[in-house]
Amino acid sequence: MSALVAVSGATASGKSTFSRALCKAIGDLDPVLVVQDRYFRDFHDVPEPERKAAVTSNHPMAVLWDDLVDHLGILKQGGTVTVPVEGTRCKARGGEPEGIGPSDVVIVEGHLLFADRRVVELSDLSLFIDANVHERVVRRLLRDTSSGKTSLEGATTWYRRDVIPNVSRYSEPGRTMADMIIPWDEENGSAVTAVAEWIRGR
Repeated sequence: MSALVAVSGATASGKSTFSRALCKAIGDLDPVLVVQDRYFRDFHDVPEPERKAAVTSNHPMAVLWDDLVDHLGILKQGGTVTVPVEGTRCKARGGEPEGIGPSDVVIVEGHLLFADRRVVELSDLSLFIDANVHERVVRRLLRDTSSGKTSLEGATTWYRRDVIPNVSRYSEPGRTMADMIIPWDEENGSAVTAVAEWIRGR
Protein backbone atom coordinates (compact mmCIF):
# COMPACT_ATOMS: atom_id res chain seq x y z
CA MET A 1 0.00 0.00 0.00
CA SER A 2 1.28 3.46 -0.89
CA ALA A 3 2.11 6.11 1.70
CA LEU A 4 -0.27 9.07 1.57
CA VAL A 5 0.97 12.43 2.89
CA ALA A 6 -1.60 15.23 3.17
CA VAL A 7 -0.32 18.81 3.21
CA SER A 8 -2.72 21.58 4.22
CA GLY A 9 -2.66 25.09 5.64
CA ALA A 10 -4.29 28.46 5.07
CA THR A 11 -4.12 30.19 1.72
CA ALA A 12 -0.59 31.31 0.74
CA SER A 13 0.99 29.52 3.70
CA GLY A 14 3.52 27.70 1.51
CA LYS A 15 1.78 24.36 0.88
CA SER A 16 2.67 24.16 -2.80
CA THR A 17 6.26 25.24 -2.20
CA PHE A 18 6.68 22.66 0.57
CA SER A 19 5.07 19.90 -1.51
CA ARG A 20 7.29 20.58 -4.51
CA ALA A 21 10.37 20.62 -2.28
CA LEU A 22 9.32 17.32 -0.72
CA CYS A 23 8.76 15.74 -4.14
CA LYS A 24 12.25 16.86 -5.15
CA ALA A 25 13.78 15.48 -1.94
CA ILE A 26 12.32 12.02 -2.62
CA GLY A 27 12.50 12.23 -6.40
CA ASP A 28 14.13 8.82 -6.67
CA LEU A 29 10.91 7.32 -5.24
CA ASP A 30 8.86 8.81 -8.10
CA PRO A 31 6.15 10.36 -5.91
CA VAL A 32 2.89 11.60 -7.39
CA LEU A 33 1.45 14.97 -6.40
CA VAL A 34 -2.31 15.50 -6.23
CA VAL A 35 -3.45 19.13 -6.10
CA GLN A 36 -6.80 19.80 -4.41
CA ASP A 37 -7.41 22.81 -6.68
CA ARG A 38 -7.86 20.47 -9.64
CA TYR A 39 -11.02 19.22 -7.92
CA PHE A 40 -12.76 22.58 -7.75
CA ARG A 41 -16.31 22.76 -9.04
CA ASP A 42 -16.80 25.01 -12.06
CA PHE A 43 -20.24 26.14 -10.77
CA HIS A 44 -21.90 25.56 -14.14
CA ASP A 45 -24.72 23.82 -12.28
CA VAL A 46 -25.64 27.15 -10.67
CA PRO A 47 -27.99 29.33 -12.77
CA GLU A 48 -26.02 32.09 -14.47
CA PRO A 49 -27.77 34.98 -12.68
CA GLU A 50 -26.77 33.45 -9.32
CA ARG A 51 -23.33 32.12 -10.30
CA LYS A 52 -21.18 35.15 -9.56
CA ALA A 53 -22.43 35.35 -5.99
CA ALA A 54 -22.08 31.59 -5.47
CA VAL A 55 -18.52 31.10 -6.74
CA THR A 56 -15.97 30.45 -4.00
CA SER A 57 -12.56 28.85 -3.73
CA ASN A 58 -12.24 28.99 0.05
CA HIS A 59 -15.42 27.22 1.21
CA PRO A 60 -15.62 23.40 1.26
CA MET A 61 -18.58 23.56 -1.13
CA ALA A 62 -16.08 24.45 -3.85
CA VAL A 63 -14.46 21.00 -3.83
CA LEU A 64 -15.65 17.81 -5.53
CA TRP A 65 -14.93 15.79 -2.41
CA ASP A 66 -16.26 12.41 -3.52
CA ASP A 67 -14.04 12.46 -6.61
CA LEU A 68 -10.98 13.57 -4.65
CA VAL A 69 -11.43 11.01 -1.87
CA ASP A 70 -12.11 8.25 -4.39
CA HIS A 71 -8.95 9.08 -6.33
CA LEU A 72 -6.82 9.23 -3.17
CA GLY A 73 -8.14 5.82 -2.15
CA ILE A 74 -7.27 4.32 -5.54
CA LEU A 75 -3.76 5.84 -5.50
CA LYS A 76 -3.18 4.59 -1.97
CA GLN A 77 -4.05 1.09 -3.16
CA GLY A 78 -1.42 1.40 -5.89
CA GLY A 79 -3.76 2.26 -8.75
CA THR A 80 -3.88 4.99 -11.37
CA VAL A 81 -6.36 7.83 -11.78
CA THR A 82 -7.13 10.61 -14.24
CA VAL A 83 -7.18 13.96 -12.45
CA PRO A 84 -9.40 16.80 -13.69
CA VAL A 85 -8.22 19.73 -15.76
CA GLU A 86 -6.76 22.50 -13.60
CA GLY A 87 -8.84 25.56 -12.70
CA THR A 88 -12.20 26.56 -11.26
CA ARG A 89 -13.56 27.04 -14.77
CA CYS A 90 -12.23 23.76 -16.17
CA LYS A 91 -15.07 23.23 -18.66
CA ALA A 92 -14.51 26.65 -20.15
CA ARG A 93 -10.72 26.31 -20.21
CA GLY A 94 -10.59 22.97 -21.99
CA GLY A 95 -7.33 21.03 -21.94
CA GLU A 96 -6.60 17.39 -21.38
CA PRO A 97 -7.02 15.52 -18.07
CA GLU A 98 -3.82 14.00 -16.70
CA GLY A 99 -3.23 10.39 -15.69
CA ILE A 100 -1.10 9.80 -12.59
CA GLY A 101 0.11 6.78 -10.62
CA PRO A 102 0.94 4.24 -9.58
CA SER A 103 3.51 5.27 -6.98
CA ASP A 104 4.67 4.16 -3.56
CA VAL A 105 4.32 7.75 -2.33
CA VAL A 106 1.30 10.00 -2.85
CA ILE A 107 1.36 13.63 -1.73
CA VAL A 108 -1.86 15.65 -1.75
CA GLU A 109 -1.89 19.37 -1.04
CA GLY A 110 -4.67 21.92 -0.60
CA HIS A 111 -5.97 24.61 1.73
CA LEU A 112 -9.30 22.86 2.39
CA LEU A 113 -8.10 19.25 2.68
CA PHE A 114 -8.79 18.82 6.38
CA ALA A 115 -12.34 20.14 6.04
CA ASP A 116 -13.25 16.59 4.98
CA ARG A 117 -12.31 14.04 7.62
CA ARG A 118 -12.10 11.30 5.01
CA VAL A 119 -8.87 12.83 3.72
CA VAL A 120 -7.38 12.87 7.23
CA GLU A 121 -8.45 9.27 7.82
CA LEU A 122 -6.86 8.10 4.57
CA SER A 123 -3.58 9.89 5.27
CA ASP A 124 -0.58 8.20 6.83
CA LEU A 125 0.90 11.60 7.71
CA SER A 126 -0.98 14.90 7.86
CA LEU A 127 0.96 18.17 7.82
CA PHE A 128 -0.20 21.73 8.47
CA ILE A 129 1.99 24.41 6.89
CA ASP A 130 1.90 27.51 9.08
CA ALA A 131 2.84 31.10 8.26
CA ASN A 132 2.12 34.43 9.90
CA VAL A 133 -1.18 35.88 8.69
CA HIS A 134 0.43 39.14 7.54
CA GLU A 135 2.98 37.23 5.49
CA ARG A 136 0.17 35.18 3.95
CA VAL A 137 -1.77 38.29 2.93
CA VAL A 138 1.29 39.79 1.24
CA ARG A 139 2.06 36.53 -0.57
CA ARG A 140 -1.53 36.14 -1.72
CA LEU A 141 -1.83 39.65 -3.11
CA LEU A 142 1.56 39.46 -4.83
CA ARG A 143 0.66 36.10 -6.34
CA ASP A 144 -2.75 37.22 -7.58
CA THR A 145 -1.48 40.41 -9.18
CA SER A 146 1.86 39.24 -10.60
CA SER A 147 0.26 37.51 -13.59
CA GLY A 148 -1.44 40.70 -14.71
CA LYS A 149 -4.82 38.95 -14.83
CA THR A 150 -6.20 41.01 -11.95
CA SER A 151 -5.49 44.35 -10.36
CA LEU A 152 -4.58 45.01 -6.74
CA GLU A 153 -8.11 46.32 -6.25
CA GLY A 154 -9.60 43.18 -7.75
CA ALA A 155 -7.40 40.89 -5.66
CA THR A 156 -8.24 42.83 -2.50
CA THR A 157 -11.97 42.70 -3.24
CA TRP A 158 -11.80 38.91 -3.67
CA TYR A 159 -9.72 38.54 -0.50
CA ARG A 160 -12.34 40.45 1.50
CA ARG A 161 -15.27 38.65 -0.11
CA ASP A 162 -14.06 35.06 -0.11
CA VAL A 163 -10.86 34.55 1.88
CA ILE A 164 -11.51 36.50 5.09
CA PRO A 165 -14.95 34.94 5.85
CA ASN A 166 -13.77 31.39 5.17
CA VAL A 167 -10.10 30.89 6.04
CA SER A 168 -10.53 31.07 9.81
CA ARG A 169 -13.54 28.76 9.67
CA TYR A 170 -12.42 26.09 7.21
CA SER A 171 -8.64 26.21 6.70
CA GLU A 172 -6.97 27.35 9.93
CA PRO A 173 -8.77 24.77 12.17
CA GLY A 174 -6.95 22.07 10.20
CA ARG A 175 -3.96 22.58 12.49
CA THR A 176 -5.83 20.60 15.18
CA MET A 177 -6.04 17.57 12.88
CA ALA A 178 -2.42 17.54 11.75
CA ASP A 179 0.26 15.14 12.94
CA MET A 180 2.83 17.91 12.51
CA ILE A 181 2.74 21.70 12.20
CA ILE A 182 5.52 23.08 10.01
CA PRO A 183 6.54 26.77 10.30
CA TRP A 184 6.91 28.35 6.85
CA ASP A 185 7.40 32.10 7.24
CA GLU A 186 10.56 31.28 5.33
CA GLU A 187 11.40 28.07 3.49
CA ASN A 188 12.11 25.39 6.08
CA GLY A 189 14.54 22.91 4.60
CA SER A 190 14.95 21.03 7.88
CA ALA A 191 11.25 20.19 7.90
CA VAL A 192 11.40 18.96 4.30
CA THR A 193 14.34 16.73 5.21
CA ALA A 194 12.57 15.37 8.30
CA VAL A 195 9.44 14.44 6.37
CA ALA A 196 11.50 12.92 3.56
CA GLU A 197 13.34 10.76 6.09
CA TRP A 198 10.01 9.66 7.61
CA ILE A 199 8.78 8.60 4.17
CA ARG A 200 11.98 6.67 3.45
CA GLY A 201 11.88 4.94 6.82
CA ARG A 202 8.22 3.99 6.66
